[in-house]
Amino acid sequence: VRERGGRIVLVRPPSTSILRDLEHKFAPREAFYDRMLAVTNAPGIHFEDHPELASFDCPEWSHLTAEDAVKFTTALMPLLEQALATGP
Repeated sequence: VRERGGRIVLVRPPSTSILRDLEHKFAPREAFYDRMLAVTNAPGIHFEDHPELASFDCPEWSHLTAEDAVKFTTALMPLLEQALATGP
C-alpha cells in the first residue's frame, strides 16, 4: 500500500460482552494490536482509547446497529484525519 502512495491507519472497532472478555484473555491488546502498530509503524485508533468510540454497545458482540454505525463513523472521522495528518 505504501509503495503505491497509500496511507495506513489501523482502526480497532468496538466489541463487547463475552467476545471482549475472550479477546482480553486470548488476544491481549499488547500482544496483538499494539504489536501490529509497532511492526507496521502505522498509526492506530483503538476504540478503548477514545471515549467517543468506547461507549457503543454491540448487540452481536462485534457489530454495531445501523444507527450506531453512523454515529461511530461520524466520531471516527476526526480521529482518522488527525492520525493521517500526524502518522507516517
